Amino acid sequence: MTQELDCPLQDAALHQVQLEIHPLDGPEQQVQVDCCIIKGQAGIAETKGDNPELLQAAPQGEARLLPGLGIELPIVHTFHEFFAEMQGHDDIICISESEDNYSKWEGYAQWSCTAETVQSKSISGMKMSHVDATIQQLQPSRTRVAKHLSVFSKGVCQLEKIEEERMSSIEILSIDQCDDTITDSEDEIKVIEENFYRGGKVSWINFWLSEKKHVGEFIQRDTYKEISKRISDLPKCSIEQTAIQDLRIYHQPGSGGSTVARQVLWNNRKNFRCAVARHSFSASKVAEHAVKLREYEEVDAQKCLPVLLLVEDFDTEYLEDLRRELDSAVRTHKIKPGTLCFILLSCRQSHEPEKMSKESPLQNFSVTHKLSAEEKREFARKKTEVEKQYSANYIITFVLMSEEFNKDYIIKFVKDLLVGIKHGDVVTHLIHYVALLNTYVQNSYLSQSHCEALLLLSMQTNIEPTANKQTRKNHTDRCRRHLFESSLNKQAKVLFIHLRDEKTHIQSIRILHPLIAEEVLRQLLVKDQQQSDVAMKLLKDDVLFQNSFGKEHYHRFLRDLCMRRNKIIKGDKSDTSFSPLIEHILEKENPEKAFEILKAAYTRFNEDPFFAQQLAQLCYTYEEFPEAKDWADIAQKKMPHNSYILDTKGQVFKRWFNDKYRNLEGNISPESTVDTIATALEAIECFRTCEGAANLEQDSMNNSGYFSEVQVERDLLDLVLKVFPRGEKGRSECMQYLVTGHIPERVKKPWECFHSKLKFIHKNMHDALTRISEDLSYFQMDVNSDDDEQYSTELKIRNPVKWLARKTAWYGNFFKDVELPSKEQNQLSTRMKLCSLGGDNITSIFSLLSEKKHDQLESIVTVYGGLKKLDQMELANYIASQIALGCASSASTSSKLKELQACSHQFPRDRDRCHPNALFLLTLLFWPEDGDTNQERDNKYEILMSALDVLKRSFKIKQKNVPHKELRVFTHFYLGKGSGLSKIVHKSMIQAFKTYTVSQRRIKWFDGYIWKTPEIVHMLKRVQGWTEHGNVYIKGCKGKEIKIRALNSDSVPDGNENVEFYVGFTFQGPVACGIIVCDANET
Repeated sequence: MTQELDCPLQDAALHQVQLEIHPLDGPEQQVQVDCCIIKGQAGIAETKGDNPELLQAAPQGEARLLPGLGIELPIVHTFHEFFAEMQGHDDIICISESEDNYSKWEGYAQWSCTAETVQSKSISGMKMSHVDATIQQLQPSRTRVAKHLSVFSKGVCQLEKIEEERMSSIEILSIDQCDDTITDSEDEIKVIEENFYRGGKVSWINFWLSEKKHVGEFIQRDTYKEISKRISDLPKCSIEQTAIQDLRIYHQPGSGGSTVARQVLWNNRKNFRCAVARHSFSASKVAEHAVKLREYEEVDAQKCLPVLLLVEDFDTEYLEDLRRELDSAVRTHKIKPGTLCFILLSCRQSHEPEKMSKESPLQNFSVTHKLSAEEKREFARKKTEVEKQYSANYIITFVLMSEEFNKDYIIKFVKDLLVGIKHGDVVTHLIHYVALLNTYVQNSYLSQSHCEALLLLSMQTNIEPTANKQTRKNHTDRCRRHLFESSLNKQAKVLFIHLRDEKTHIQSIRILHPLIAEEVLRQLLVKDQQQSDVAMKLLKDDVLFQNSFGKEHYHRFLRDLCMRRNKIIKGDKSDTSFSPLIEHILEKENPEKAFEILKAAYTRFNEDPFFAQQLAQLCYTYEEFPEAKDWADIAQKKMPHNSYILDTKGQVFKRWFNDKYRNLEGNISPESTVDTIATALEAIECFRTCEGAANLEQDSMNNSGYFSEVQVERDLLDLVLKVFPRGEKGRSECMQYLVTGHIPERVKKPWECFHSKLKFIHKNMHDALTRISEDLSYFQMDVNSDDDEQYSTELKIRNPVKWLARKTAWYGNFFKDVELPSKEQNQLSTRMKLCSLGGDNITSIFSLLSEKKHDQLESIVTVYGGLKKLDQMELANYIASQIALGCASSASTSSKLKELQACSHQFPRDRDRCHPNALFLLTLLFWPEDGDTNQERDNKYEILMSALDVLKRSFKIKQKNVPHKELRVFTHFYLGKGSGLSKIVHKSMIQAFKTYTVSQRRIKWFDGYIWKTPEIVHMLKRVQGWTEHGNVYIKGCKGKEIKIRALNSDSVPDGNENVEFYVGFTFQGPVACGIIVCDANET
């Protein structure tokens, strides 16, 4: 096939020639090349001395080149004489590696011909090796082995095998992929096509066969057309263009999403550098090789074809890491803004792909089982075509797609196929096992080695001992495959599709499609047999479990079958408490069977404590609390310091307490509540132990214990209150009991073991609420975490900030009427009033600003203002309330800011004694303003720097060893253009942050788009600074520099640059947002 190039090479004739190279100095050398472009009786000029001589036309098929010549008049004169002698330009092509030289040449050449003529017969900016590769690529494919890639100059370059191997983390798609394939065998083509239509993963050879007309055309799904149009609409270079574009395909399992993604790559391989990321490599390694692919054999890093990189079945975190690495490379290589460098095309399974595509229509695309009217016509046409060539059983997956995976069609297909199957046969058991795995474990399979072990297959091969290792291996593989297939019954031969891992070369099988696997699993069940029976047999099968080849993957699939929960964030239909198999057994069979499966898994996996944890959760879900406690104790004994297992034990007692509380049914007395209170206190003790363990864990951040403790303490206080008589007198007696040393006679004896613990509840609950507020002030709390199973908790708080506000208000209202001696009365009464208003912690105070509850903020300020003396936390809350009120008011003055600055001087001078809340407020209050004198500015910077030093240290302790990207530091405020308190802009006031979904917002943040919105530009103020070695700085007092962390580290330019940015305020210190490079004279 002729490569279509926008240059004279595509019109040239091809001849085998000898190419003579004459260097400017030294003896003449001759080099043989495969081909060169000669047309007619073209001659080549040679200069000797200062005067050009027109040589006799070179014999046809021979050319002489003078590499390295500058554009000088002798050469120009020679050209004009050639032009005249050859009577025109048809037999002349000008090739120049240097665009600068070509520009000069173009001007001189116009003495003999027009500019259009010169341009139509010239190639500039293309390396001679690319010219050579382009010409070679035009030859018939059977004589060519090397792979080629497109280059920016519209030619091609050769992809050296060794360079391809060095980029091992990506599978590179060349423009002549599969061109060296020999397709004389119709049987071989038929096998390839049958494998695809049966449900095998599409490969490049499928596209190649279609393109070469060996088979019919590929159907173009609507999503393929949408993505192709989106890619073609991307400008290669535009001031609004981002260097990295994200396109995401969400598809239902088995709907053809992967085929669409690879079809996009195949049909764009000549316009881009295309590759597929390999699963076994890190994001950093894939990014490194993607960058290398982009710049391979290109002259200028600024002028390269974009890389279209397919990333299949990776989670959001991996994609973000990959984008971050690529963005860093773009900055390191100083690529000009507006240059498109990479297109990340990700493909991921989802049970709600249409919903995902609607969230971000320009970025997300969906592929579903449902076909559009146009797709139905295309599938019907294709179905008619393939049915003439292949047996119906061998194109079943394609037929299912054309039928939109109609449930009745699947049922009939499976029913007809299984007629006459022998249920006691070992092959039938194999089918059942694979169907179970494929139904419940995404992308699962069973290795051929496991199948052979189950079928008791063994083999001896007769091959010459002198044969090399690879020959022996290929022979053995063929024999094994033949023996394995011949041992299968006819049903297995239709249902199983054979796979081969591209890295390990392990051969395996799976069922054609997950929906077929599900129906096979159902119909193979004999009388009284249930899915739990199949799962139990699989768990107890020692042959499969102990088979060494492919053991790691098999064990992972088996473990996931029993443990992996569904999560919406992972593309599942819903969040579940247990694995889909266990959920099915609970719903369709009974809890006892589910318990037996988990118990068998616990035994099979060497008494794994996380299965013991799941058993505890299953038991308390069905109110089998004593047994739940036993399993929680077993898990704790094996992992005594794991906070997640300790949390599960706390949940056992929490659920047990709630059950006992419900069963009291109005029979509430000091005597009847003893057992219930004891259980509640046990739960609280477990959660406090969980909190202590979580604080010691350096690799995770688990604060579920604090939330659960508050929930139990709230319910326990509610129960305690009901023990006392109704009315004000009874309530007063209860409050006296809970917060003073008083012990009423009615509870003295029954509760003698609880008095000290119950009297500490009000303090413990307040401490837990304070700790929750502290965590929320540091980090964004996302309940949709993508944790591993062993790092997940039962607690699901959808909106923790609102939850905290509600619980704090309840706490304040509960204790607000306590009667105490005058001084203590005032202190407790005031604290409870502040709690009920939402003014007891900084998180709740700022949440009132988000919810525009200005009246409550004014009430909080009034209460604090009435206090004669404030401790550090109260002072911090008072200042925070004033700042929140100032943000809400457009009439905020500079005098109010000065007043709060004066108040803040009451914080300890020794900053190490300051609470993080106080330090955070100091960064807000003392950020310098434009109107400050030099002395005022130095004074503010001195306070600012002293606060930042301690604030950053406290954050590091809080962060532990948890990766920064997993914590997502929360930005509360931004520096605005106003004065006084008006310069402090709360995040809730910026509508741009609310316009997009969470996933859209992440992308907008990554590419910096959100900081360019008119609203933010109008509202926020840019600050000037500079960068050094990836860090951002501003000038502090007395010539000292202040390091400002970048909110998005990828936005920091490399090297030393003058920059401008917006300032955000966090509990880690100020952060730089929307960083842009500016000229030196602007700073």
